Amino acid sequence: MNPDLPMITIRNLKLDARTEHGPAHILRGIDLEFGRGRIVGVVGESGSGKSTLVSCLLRLLPSNIERLEGEILFDGIDLLKLSPSDMNDWRGRKIAMVFQDPMTALNPLFTINTHLRDVLKRRFPQISAREARERSLAMLTKVGISDASVRLDAYPHQLSGGMRQRIVIAMALLVEPDLLLADEPTTALDATVEAQIVDLFDQLRQDFSGSIVFISHHLGLVAELCDDLCVMYGGTIVETGPVAEVLARPRHPYTRALLDCEIEDDHGGRLATIPGEVPSATWAMDACIFASRCAHVADICRRGPTVLETVAIGHKAACKRSREVLP
Repeated sequence: MNPDLPMITIRNLKLDARTEHGPAHILRGIDLEFGRGRIVGVVGESGSGKSTLVSCLLRLLPSNIERLEGEILFDGIDLLKLSPSDMNDWRGRKIAMVFQDPMTALNPLFTINTHLRDVLKRRFPQISAREARERSLAMLTKVGISDASVRLDAYPHQLSGGMRQRIVIAMALLVEPDLLLADEPTTALDATVEAQIVDLFDQLRQDFSGSIVFISHHLGLVAELCDDLCVMYGGTIVETGPVAEVLARPRHPYTRALLDCEIEDDHGGRLATIPGEVPSATWAMDACIFASRCAHVADICRRGPTVLETVAIGHKAACKRSREVLP
């Protein structure tokens, strides 16, 4: 394992699903790398393909998928070529996930202790019940849950939404994964608890040696927490790079539009929106996917597909006019 090489390399990842209106092109040729020990933020509107992208990393996909091709290299091993049993060994060991809704991620029939003990037993089959409980108590304390021994014997419905989300994070961290996937982990929480969970992720990164993929709608959270940024639109990646560089100097009109739509604390004017219609996944795209909504569209944008091109060190954008309209 070379520490200088990316942990994850995704090449030309395409995913189509069957629908009553024809094939839906959910992912349209994704190329992306995740560095070691980095937090990568993935942002974009609903339907842009963010959750599907991380689902591909786990290969937890619905039954109506009719095409999945490309490469997902994890330390040189193509996850898409692993057998179902081999892939199952990676889930909950090398890769763990924090889902959007902690209530649906926890079984209401079992105590928190049972949830945590079961993931530990799967990861470390020889662990004793006593050691599993001790590790669980330590992890609950680490993720900021008070009265950990009391909470450990509680059922999910007896805990608040913020506590349940911390439990799910604790479950994911207990297996000591190399890659932690967090799919909008603050969506179901109020603003105060959301800030606490983001602070928790920021604290955990000091001890967590792996990489984190953090999906969010909120650019402010991503700017605060992440090292790198990936902007998705219509099943494609339109911009990637260091988060500070991308947010300070966006080189794709969609990224610029997302930033304009952020609500500032002292905002007193009219709220910004992105005009036009989000492209349907059933549309065939043979031009820039953002062309129909872009304020800078020109004839060149409608002639052939766009690809990610380097615009600065470590910074790429899929816009044929980026240097012209977003200097």
